[in-house]
Amino acid sequence: RTPHNVMSMPLLIHAFSAGLVAPPAGTLIVGGGPAGLATAIALAKRGYKKVEVLDRLPPPPAVDDTAWSDTARFYLIGIGGRGQNALRKVGAWDAIEPFTQPVAGRKDWAPGSGVDGGVLTVRADRPPSNVIQRDRLVSCLLAESRSLGITVRHEVDVASVRWEGGEAVLTCRPCGEEACQLEEAVEGRAAAAAPPASGGEYELRAPFLVASDGVRRTVAAAVEAADRERRWALPGRRFKVTRFEDTSVRVYKTVPFRPPEDWRGDINYSARTAKANFDALPAPGGDYCGVLLIEPEDELTQGLPDVPSARRYFDDLLPMFSPHISDESLQAVIDKPTSRLPQFRYAGPRLHHRNTALLGDAVHSVKPYFGLGVNAAFEDVAALGQALDDSPDLPNALRAFSAKRAGEARVLVQLSRSFDLGGWRSFAFFIGPLILDGIFHGVAPSLFAPNTLAMLQKPHLSFARVRWRKRLDRTIQLAVLAAAATAAGLHAPPAIAIGESLMEAAVSADPLIVRLKQAREGIAAVPLQADSGDWAAVRKTVSFTLPFLTLKGYTGESVKSRAASLKTEQAKATVLDQRSALLISLAKLDKAAYAVQIGKTPPAEASEVVTTSVDDALAAMDGILAEF
Repeated sequence: RTPHNVMSMPLLIHAFSAGLVAPPAGTLIVGGGPAGLATAIALAKRGYKKVEVLDRLPPPPAVDDTAWSDTARFYLIGIGGRGQNALRKVGAWDAIEPFTQPVAGRKDWAPGSGVDGGVLTVRADRPPSNVIQRDRLVSCLLAESRSLGITVRHEVDVASVRWEGGEAVLTCRPCGEEACQLEEAVEGRAAAAAPPASGGEYELRAPFLVASDGVRRTVAAAVEAADRERRWALPGRRFKVTRFEDTSVRVYKTVPFRPPEDWRGDINYSARTAKANFDALPAPGGDYCGVLLIEPEDELTQGLPDVPSARRYFDDLLPMFSPHISDESLQAVIDKPTSRLPQFRYAGPRLHHRNTALLGDAVHSVKPYFGLGVNAAFEDVAALGQALDDSPDLPNALRAFSAKRAGEARVLVQLSRSFDLGGWRSFAFFIGPLILDGIFHGVAPSLFAPNTLAMLQKPHLSFARVRWRKRLDRTIQLAVLAAAATAAGLHAPPAIAIGESLMEAAVSADPLIVRLKQAREGIAAVPLQADSGDWAAVRKTVSFTLPFLTLKGYTGESVKSRAASLKTEQAKATVLDQRSALLISLAKLDKAAYAVQIGKTPPAEASEVVTTSVDDALAAMDGILAEF
C-alpha cells in the first residue's frame, strides 16, 4: 500500500527514463594515450567485449622496466583530486597509484628572493597530488587494458574518418610515413623513428567511435569538415575547433637533479625570475625533474657552448638549484633541443557527432602550468561512462555527455588562457586578481572565495562554477574598492560591510538567479536528507526546482525564457543543454526517492543514485548560472 504522504506517480518518470546502453558490436578508440586507454577500461568494465585502441606511437616500456629510472627521459605529470576521483570512477586508479609519488605542497622562490628565501606551503585543505611519468601512466593503463582483453594496436595512423549509415569508417595506415612523425613534445616524448611502412591503407569500421587523439585531432577535423558541409544548422551549432593566438610564447627544457638530504621529497619546488620560471616535481625513486620555461630568444635556447657556461647560467638564474644539478645533467640540457608548449584550443559546442564521442586533448588543450589538462581528460572519461550508464541508447548517451562536458571544455581553456596573456594583460587578468583574492579572502573568507587557481583544484567544483563565482567576487571587490575610494575621508562603513550589502543588492535584483541559487543550495543538501531518511524532503527539493526551469510563474521568468534572450546562439544552446541535463538529474532523484518511499528500493541502493545525480545536477546548475 502506498503511504498517504507519497505522490501517486514520481515526477517526470515518463518523460525521462534511464537505462544502461547496450554494448555495440564493436568500439574503436583513436588515441592510446591516458584518456584513450582509460576510456577503453571504462567500456570493458561495462561489458563491452570488442574494444580496440589505435595509437600512432610504439608502446612504452613495461611498468616495472628499469628505463623509468632515467628521470630526464620522461615528462612528469601530476594527477590531482579531479583526476584521482575520475580514475576511481573508471576503475583504474588502483593500477596507477603504486607507481606514483605523492606531493603534499610547494616550496617557491619568488622573484628577487635569495637562496634561503623559499617559502614552504603544505596543503592541508586537499589530498596530495600524485606524480608519475606520463609514459609510465600510459604503461599502467596499457597493462590494465590488456588484462581486460582490450586490443591495442600501436604504430597505426588514422589518416581520415567518415561516417556511413550507422558506422564510423577509419582509413588507417602503418606508421613510417611523414604523417606519423608529428612531435608529441607536449605529451613528454617524440614519435620514434618508425620503421618503413609495410602494406598500404586499410579500413576499419565500428558502430561506436571515441576520439582521444590529442594534438593530432584527426577525428575532430573530420567532424568539423562534415559540419561545414551541412546545408542547414542553427547559428552557433556547427562543430568547430576554436584556436587562440599564443600571446606569451615560451619554450621549455627539462632539467633533472638530485636534491640534498635535508630537502623534503614530497614537495613541488619552484622558482620565478624575471627571465624564466622553473618548476620541479619528484619522480618515484628520489630524483627530481624540473621544467625550465624560457623565451625563444633566451641564451639557453640559442645554445650554450659547454658545461662551464651552463653552470654559470644556472648559478646566476637558479642559485638555489644549480649546486644540485650534475655536470652530466647540464650536458644533457645543452644537447637536448627545446620543446614547445601546446596552443590553447577547444572544440564545441558539442562533443559528439553521430555515433562518435570526442574527449581529452582532442577537445581541450591547455598549457600544462596548473596540471589541469590530463585531469580534465579523465573527468571526460568518467562523464562518458556515467552517460552510458544513465541513458537508454547511444545517441541519448552522447547528447548527455556533450551537455555535461562541452561547456567545461570551453571554460577550462578560456580560464587557462587568461593566466597566460603576457605583458600588461598578465597583470590585469592574472596577477592583479590573485592579489585581490588574497586580500579579500584573507579578510572575509566566508564572503570571498579563494583565488582561481586554488578553486580549480577543488574536485567538487565544475570549471563553470569556478568562473561564475570568481566573476561575482570580482564585481563585489571592484565595487568595494570604488566605494572605499568615494568615501575616503568620510564616515563610511567598513569595506566588508559595503561588500555584503552590495552582494545582497546584486542578488535581490534578479529573482530568477535568486531562485536558482536557492535551488542549488537545496540540491546540495539532498545527500544529507537522504542519509537522515527524509526522502519526502528530497522530493520537495525537486518540486521546488522544476517550475522555474520551464514555467514563468511566480519568478516572472524561467531558465528556458531567459535562454531565448541571451545574445549568442552558443550561449543559448549551452543553457538549454544544461537545463536538459538538470531535468534528467532531477527526474532520477525523484524516481529514487519515490522507490524508497514505496519500499521498492533499499535506501542504501538509492543513496548511490542520489550521490551521482546530485553531482550532475550541481554541475548543470553551475553551467546555467555561469551563462547568466
